[in-house]
Amino acid sequence: MARDKKLRTVIMHDPELDDLNTMVRYLLYSNQFETEGLIYSSSRFHWKGDGKGTLFDGKSEHSDLGIGPISSWRWDEGSNFLEDAVGIYAKVYPNLMVHAEGYPHPDELLSRVCEGNVEFPGDISKESSGSDLIKNLILDDKPGVLYLLTGAGQSTIGRALLSIEEKYKNSSQWKNIYEKVSNKVIIQSFGDQDGIYASYIEPNWPNIEFREMATTIWGYMARKVVQPQDCHYLSAAWTKENISKIGPFGEFYMVWGGMENKCIKMISLISLVFQG
Repeated sequence: MARDKKLRTVIMHDPELDDLNTMVRYLLYSNQFETEGLIYSSSRFHWKGDGKGTLFDGKSEHSDLGIGPISSWRWDEGSNFLEDAVGIYAKVYPNLMVHAEGYPHPDELLSRVCEGNVEFPGDISKESSGSDLIKNLILDDKPGVLYLLTGAGQSTIGRALLSIEEKYKNSSQWKNIYEKVSNKVIIQSFGDQDGIYASYIEPNWPNIEFREMATTIWGYMARKVVQPQDCHYLSAAWTKENISKIGPFGEFYMVWGGMENKCIKMISLISLVFQG
């Protein structure tokens, strides 16, 4: 596939089982995309904390459960799931290249892993390496759309946009910058998992195209809507037999409780690659 036909993407995930599986799917299709970033992100379901023991007294999944102020929520400090996924990809990379051209080198992907706004859910009060990456990608002069694909919250995206606003809003460049950003960025998100789209992005950047990718059939409730004769394809038993036993990626794929939940945000783009 010609390099200039690839869609530019930034991938954002939190450390949830379905996000890990979606990363497996994405890497298997990564020859279709120009992967500009792989970013650790937070959501109301997973956030890291600031490492200083600061208690968060806002709302997230923990408060839904009646748990008082805490310093982090469902975030394993030892987890490096993006690097782990790329490490598995490195094992199968030679075989992938036998079957198709255009797969990015594992080292290239590793160089694009960074941490976004993960401390607290919906926190855009300060910049992160992930938000800086997105900001710079938005402002560069490469032609075409920049697809921001998130299976977590949108605080890293929100911080990138806020940084642009803070730098340019009171300058003579603002009108052109605002139009450039609005025309260049498309956000595809599995829900608004930290409230930042509703509270900041939509009110301040209403012309940025937002695509809601959360659907029942592509989400946790798929088993409730799939045809009865197809239910077994969504079972842990079927996945274990037909995926987990097949190669390093299959072994890495998680099968307890759920499968993929957010791959639709990526799969929906593949047909665009072939439209010239």
